[in-house]
This record gives sequence, C-alpha cells and structure tokens, in this order.
Amino acid sequence: MSIATRTVSRNGSASTSAPASKPKERRPAGRRNTGRIALGLVVLVLSVLGAVTLFSSAADRTAVIGVARDVPPGAMVTEADLREVSISAGSGLRVVPASRSAEVVGRTASDGLTAGSLLNPDQLTDGPALPEGMVLVGAVLKGGQFPVGLTIGDSVEIIETTAPDAASAGEPVSRGIGTVTDLSNSTDGQSLRTVSIAVPGENAAAISAAGAAGRVSLVVTAP
Repeated sequence: MSIATRTVSRNGSASTSAPASKPKERRPAGRRNTGRIALGLVVLVLSVLGAVTLFSSAADRTAVIGVARDVPPGAMVTEADLREVSISAGSGLRVVPASRSAEVVGRTASDGLTAGSLLNPDQLTDGPALPEGMVLVGAVLKGGQFPVGLTIGDSVEIIETTAPDAASAGEPVSRGIGTVTDLSNSTDGQSLRTVSIAVPGENAAAISAAGAAGRVSLVVTAP
C-alpha cells in the first residue's frame, strides 16, 4: 500500500509528494545455478542406472550350442551343424555350453536335430544310433554315380552296376533303399566322395563289396 507524504513549507502552504514505489524483487543468481546443477545430477544418475541395468542384463546371459541345420537320426554331428546362441542364465533348460562344442562334433545324433533349436545333451550318443536290423556301409563314388546336391539324411536307392572290366555288360541291380548318414570329399586330389549309408543288414555284404569297388550309384528318392 502506497503512503503519500505531506510537507509543510515555511510560508504555511502544504504540498503533497508522490507515493514511494516499492522496489522490484530480483531472484538471486545463485538459486538459478543451483537448479541447473540439481537437474544435471538427476540426468547423470539416470544415465548411470541405465548403464548398470544394461551391464547386469548382459552379464546374466550365457552362451550355449544351438542347431544350425537339420541333422537326421544316426548322422554324425559336424561343426557346420552347430551355432552359438546366447540365452538367459538359470533358464532351467538342458543345454550344452558353447565351450564344449569340440566335444559335440563327431558324436552321433540319437534323435533328429531341428534347425533353430537348442542342443540337448540327451540327443547325442557316442555310437551309431541305427534302428534294429540296420547297419552302416561305405561306398566310394565318382562323378555321375550320385546326384548333385546329395546331402546327409537323403533317402537313396542303391544301384549296383557291372564291373568296368566285365566282358559283357549286365543289367544294374537294385540293392534296396538306404539313408545317407555321412559324406566326405576325397583328400587325394581326385573328385571322389566317400559316403556312409544305413542299409538293411541282409543287403550289407553286397553293397559293401560293390561300394569298395566303385560300382555303386545312388538315386535320391522320396523319404
């Protein structure tokens, strides 16, 4: 509230002066600086908490072995069949640590492995896991004796051909159906492939003899 002041002059007349104005308040500069510092501290704390959360989440994961491609029952597991997968630690799943991949390669898939799944140790065995009555035989193949793209797991008809030095060419003989369980390329510089095939036991002797002599051709059939 403004108060007017009255002044009496020497000649007896009175004069009234203008009311005094209230000085304008100013916010201290120190208060503004304090607010900025507090805001900066809040941002810093939130950043640190975010980094700690991300680090804790990453540290709480573990690397395990996953299946990169389908592997049929009875086939040997190769390095190309596997891949590394990161999962949450303590998930309770039966898995194989990625650090043990060297122990997995070369073992046999007792059950079919499905691409995209995690490897379960119960799916592996140390020996050929073949159905009762089935045995493994080997054959050496050259170009023309197998189709391009032959892969592990293919169902094939096994054809025995006539010996190259036979006096008269005979008719090819079908030795039944088998399943390719392993394939490897020749290491002697020749374009040969060695194949392992699961076949019925009663056909094993004839197929093995013809396969060792290079007289076996494979025809891929529907599974």
